[in-house]
Amino acid sequence: MLRIITQQADVRAELQRICDRTHDELVLHKEATVREVLQAVKRQGNKAVLHYTAEFDNQTLKTEELRVTGSELDAAYQQVSQELIAAIRLAGKQIEAFHRQRVPKSWVEFGADEVVLGKRYTPVDRAGLYVPGGRGAYPSTVLMNAIPAKVAGVPRVVIVTPPGALKVIHPAVLVAAQEAGVQEIYRVGGAQAIAALAYGTETIPKVNVIVGPGNIYVTLAKKLVYGNVGIDCLAVASEVLIIADETANPVHVAADMLARAEHDPMAAAILLTTDAALAKNVQVAVERQLVDHPRRIDTEKAIAHYGLIVIVESLKAAAELANEFAPQHLELEIVDPWALLPEIRHAGAIFLGDSTPEAVGHYLAGPNQTLPTSGAARYTSGLSVETFLKHSNIIQYSQTALQKVAGTIDILASVEGLPSHADSVRRRIQREE
Repeated sequence: MLRIITQQADVRAELQRICDRTHDELVLHKEATVREVLQAVKRQGNKAVLHYTAEFDNQTLKTEELRVTGSELDAAYQQVSQELIAAIRLAGKQIEAFHRQRVPKSWVEFGADEVVLGKRYTPVDRAGLYVPGGRGAYPSTVLMNAIPAKVAGVPRVVIVTPPGALKVIHPAVLVAAQEAGVQEIYRVGGAQAIAALAYGTETIPKVNVIVGPGNIYVTLAKKLVYGNVGIDCLAVASEVLIIADETANPVHVAADMLARAEHDPMAAAILLTTDAALAKNVQVAVERQLVDHPRRIDTEKAIAHYGLIVIVESLKAAAELANEFAPQHLELEIVDPWALLPEIRHAGAIFLGDSTPEAVGHYLAGPNQTLPTSGAARYTSGLSVETFLKHSNIIQYSQTALQKVAGTIDILASVEGLPSHADSVRRRIQREE
């Protein structure tokens, strides 16, 4: 059952326990397994990818079956409803519109003495997108990861996703990929997919950035290949934290908590409320909505282990606790969410008011659903166009400008013990050959 505690209890310790729920997983034998997979794929390429696909996914593939064929892509449109295609297109349009507003612009500034300074943004050459399988099909993940990459101008975008039964990839995923402008798709998942993207194989290209959520093995693999390639963030188990007052609808709050809990047995669903009556009503509503839930077993596990209701003294106290937890998703189910918003410093995404459930952001609003978890929102942000861009500084000095700063450079280079730095300026000023 969903627990209720008061702020007088050791709330911070309980929230920290939930925040740390994946850390033990990260240090167990799974990391050794992932290291083995990474090294094998790095050395053996396709051979290792096929081996681990057979071992972990129970799918025996041939090399020529790794890439999804054009006929499969075409057939996908015949295997889903027109309503789903329309929904994918609408979501894609919304996501693209949002991300096009956020593209950083290159700039150049011309200063005194013909000094030119600027910043130039360029996309990575290749991006790899991981789309999870296993528990279901996730066309929304395809859209949320592929569209920002395309908006950023990445020339080559590829998708990896685990093969389903009979080696088939869900047609909704294939349709979403094509609608997002991606047709290079490989049926491989898990740590072996991340390794293939990080190091390249005879079939799968080496990329510059890997994005997208996955299970603990995928997350560990992304963590271990970081540096060889860039990554978005280490999004492990999903989470929502809701701040609610007496005006909140307990049925709505309960539904939003279960919307997170149904993702994974390690998902967290937390309610901070100033109203004791609401706390009890939400507890009852959660139990009622679980009765006929299609994913009841996993959802109940999440609620039992990582679900929590805290009765707080004030909305300000709730905001302080929320900032410490730094949730992936934060909902403000209060009479005036804009008044509390300035108190919120750490959250992956913030949803304001009763008419804005997290599901709106997950599918349609436009901002990205790939967000930091386990407290990482304290120092990083979700996936965006910037994930696929890098910037180069532009600097140009005239002879006059260089002469004016030569003495300063000489002083700084001397104190740092780098004489050739100073010499490189001096020889230009003195016109030495």
